[in-house]
Amino acid sequence: MLADIDSMKSNPLPLIALLLLAVSGCASRADGPSGYAHLYEQAVRERAGSAQVSDQAVDRFVALYSPIDADHIEAHIDDVYAEDIYFNDTLSTIYRRDQLKAHLLKTAERLDYMSLDIQNRWQDGEDFFLLWFMETRFSILGSERDVRTIGVSHLRFNDQGKVIFHQDFWDSSQGLDRQLPILGGFSRWLREHP
Repeated sequence: MLADIDSMKSNPLPLIALLLLAVSGCASRADGPSGYAHLYEQAVRERAGSAQVSDQAVDRFVALYSPIDADHIEAHIDDVYAEDIYFNDTLSTIYRRDQLKAHLLKTAERLDYMSLDIQNRWQDGEDFFLLWFMETRFSILGSERDVRTIGVSHLRFNDQGKVIFHQDFWDSSQGLDRQLPILGGFSRWLREHP
């Protein structure tokens, strides 16, 4: 956590340095200054989905993440995702199922637990949406953390019932990054001092 808030008010130099470091780190993202927005817009234009989405296809998707498990990923990712995909979870952008498999296996390895609790689902033409709470448990610097965040997944499926488009919308500052030693304290301080 950040040291002493009162000392930062009188000497804001450490806070300014941290802010500049955070901003410069964000500005150097591979996706450019607009983040993943342009990738999302491009994928929406280029990856048409089927308007006929079965409940079984959606259930397979949910089961892959509820809870996240390396053995289940190995056994079922080919049943859930097509080979060529657009996937963005706000942290990574991926275009191939084998790359997604590696990403999900690494995620499962790093987390003690992760599961989605689906609150609502709806469809608008070829676009399918899931409103969820994500429960995660992980250890950082020897301390176990439980985090609950809310988000929405925008999905498109092909005619075979496999995901070809997956965009998550969630506020990682409410979850994982608030748990990081320096960034988490800075994030909490910014929220408390508008």
